[in-house]
Amino acid sequence: MYTYSMNSLLVFYEVIKARSFSKAADVLFMTQPGVSNHVSQLEAQAGHRLLKREKGKFELTKEGKVVFKYAEKIEALATDLEHAIRNLRKDVKPLLRIGSPPVYSRIVMPYILSSFQKTYPDTMIRLDTGASEEMLKSVLSMHNDIVIVANTRASKKLYVLPFIKEELVLITAKKHPLAQKDSVHLKEVEPYPFILREEGSGTRNTILGAFQSMNIKPSSFIEVKSTDFIKEWVSHGKGVSILVKRAVADDELDSLKIVSLKERLSMEISVCFLKSRKNDRVIQGFSDHVTELSQKPPFKAGG
Repeated sequence: MYTYSMNSLLVFYEVIKARSFSKAADVLFMTQPGVSNHVSQLEAQAGHRLLKREKGKFELTKEGKVVFKYAEKIEALATDLEHAIRNLRKDVKPLLRIGSPPVYSRIVMPYILSSFQKTYPDTMIRLDTGASEEMLKSVLSMHNDIVIVANTRASKKLYVLPFIKEELVLITAKKHPLAQKDSVHLKEVEPYPFILREEGSGTRNTILGAFQSMNIKPSSFIEVKSTDFIKEWVSHGKGVSILVKRAVADDELDSLKIVSLKERLSMEISVCFLKSRKNDRVIQGFSDHVTELSQKPPFKAGG
């Protein structure tokens, strides 16, 4: 009935997602030759090379990009079908897949999830972590059911429900020149090396937007994925950064100084899920729960 093997399409999707045949094999519990065979079969069926291989690396060909676009949709639908069937069964606990940025996964989500499970004790939780833009894509592609992300624009496909507003602050080492002040203008960071989160981060987008509007150009930029690395780097006096105030724990204040910004930078944090899934009992329950929490400490008025 179908020209293309569903399994081969899903294996191909995993190879591209992992950017590695060996990593895809590990995820799929297959041998690397087995993964290669699936990709070769798919190329034979398509009548085109889907991957351009060179020196142990590969990239998608024009035809490969077309096939991957559909493989991605099929994988998302297969995952969503598995999830929907699971939630229909009486003998299996419903599963809720939640996505959030790293800082929230580490600091905020434990509080949210523990209180949610008191109300929904039979729901299994799967927590995914990534930059805000990555998490937003994950809910649109149905890899996650609901996400908590920063600076989300209105969407025809999504419900975007305000959660809280987070204050951004400058962090420096204790002996840094700017640490001697209680508050600074953004322009004052310009002479120093600046470290920030990777592309797709809500914090990064807010900072760079402010820098651009004020024509601020720090002496150098370093880009990393880890907020913990940022704090460690700053604590050794290598430069400065701007983070959500909530990201700096009390026990880290021995080596870091929080300095307020006179421009009062902030980020809107929202809860997002697909409008097509508004009748999902578990998704709606989690959304209502988070909205209720936003009106209580430690979240009300930015915590």
